[in-house]
Amino acid sequence: MASPSLSKSNFSLHSFSSSPPLSQFPHFTSITVVQPKFFPSQLTVKRCQNAPSIPIIRAQTSPDFVPDAKFYKVEAILRPWRIQQVSSALLKMGIRGVTVSDVRGFGAQGGLTERQAGSEFSEDTFVAKVKMEIVVSKDQVEGVIAKIIEEARTGEIGDGKIFLTPISDVIRVRTGERGEKAERMMGGHADMSSALSTS
Repeated sequence: MASPSLSKSNFSLHSFSSSPPLSQFPHFTSITVVQPKFFPSQLTVKRCQNAPSIPIIRAQTSPDFVPDAKFYKVEAILRPWRIQQVSSALLKMGIRGVTVSDVRGFGAQGGLTERQAGSEFSEDTFVAKVKMEIVVSKDQVEGVIAKIIEEARTGEIGDGKIFLTPISDVIRVRTGERGEKAERMMGGHADMSSALSTS
């Protein structure tokens, strides 16, 4: 197959004054919405007239966007004095394997303030909280979230937040077990399920 010959005339420079008027370029009379096949439907590209393509990314609006997984990590940022109450309630449910960390942050509650002689002074912009992390199987998620809310809620600003993240796999370091075998703990979900099925 012969390659096309290139001449210097093909690469001539054009000044802006000699470029064709805009009326010679094609115009789009309507907005076209394109949904690429390689992305989920959360990304949409709109084109309007000669404007460049602008991607529009939609935020998650429903739980339908949460990927399906066997395990989920429930992260709860809570008041420190509520942790014992929450962990005791989770233990009664058969939930084991809870990680707790001291964290600091701010939200609607703001930071700590001190009153002195009728004036308020801000001591710190961050509030001390505790982060509780629990990895549970899919069928336990709603029960764990409901129990955390029930035990941690005071009705005041600063009660905290709960985040839910899908987990692709669980691996036990000691044995290398994966999945449900790795998630299983003595007295935990798997033992309680087998005890209920045998009785």
